[in-house]
Amino acid sequence: MKKHTLLSAFVLPLFVAFTLSSCGNKNKKADETAVDMTTATETIPALDIQEGSAASTEGDIRGTEFQSLATIKTVNFDYDRYELSEESRAALQANAALIKARKDWTVLVEGHCDDRGTVEYNLALGQKRAKSVRDYYVRLGVPESVMGTISYGEEKPLCSEQTDACWMQNRRAETKVKGK
Repeated sequence: MKKHTLLSAFVLPLFVAFTLSSCGNKNKKADETAVDMTTATETIPALDIQEGSAASTEGDIRGTEFQSLATIKTVNFDYDRYELSEESRAALQANAALIKARKDWTVLVEGHCDDRGTVEYNLALGQKRAKSVRDYYVRLGVPESVMGTISYGEEKPLCSEQTDACWMQNRRAETKVKGK
C-alpha cells in the first residue's frame, strides 16, 4: 500500500507539471504571432493613387456652386423605386443633349426621397436614384468623368405635407450644373 501511495505522490505532481508546461507553450506561440502581425504591416507598401487615375470615374462634385437650371428637368420616382419611367427617360434625353452641348459643365445628380423609411434606407435609395440617372446619361453619351452623384435621402424636401402629392415631389433626382 505504501508503494502505491508513494507512486501516486510522485506521478501526480509530475503529471500536473507536464500539463501546465505544455499549456504555457501554446500561449507563447499565440503571443509571438500577435507581435509578428503588428510588425508585418510596416512592410506593406502604400498605394499610390494619382489624381485622374482609373480609380475614380466620377467628376469632381466639390463645392456649392452647382445650380438648377429651368431648362434641365427634374425626374420623379414611384414609391420605393429607382427605375426610370418612359416620361423620365424623355426628360433625361433632353437634359443629356443640353449637357453634351456644354463641354465646360460639370454635372451633379442629386438623389432625394420622401420622409417615409429610415434615414439609412432613404440615403441608400437616394443614391440608387442618382446612379440610375447618371448611368442613363452615360448611355446617352454624356462622359462619366464630368458627372458625380450624391444622395440627400430625406434631408432636402421640396414639400413637407403628409400627402401623396407632396411625397411624389420629394421622390426625385435633380440634375445640377456648374461651369468651369
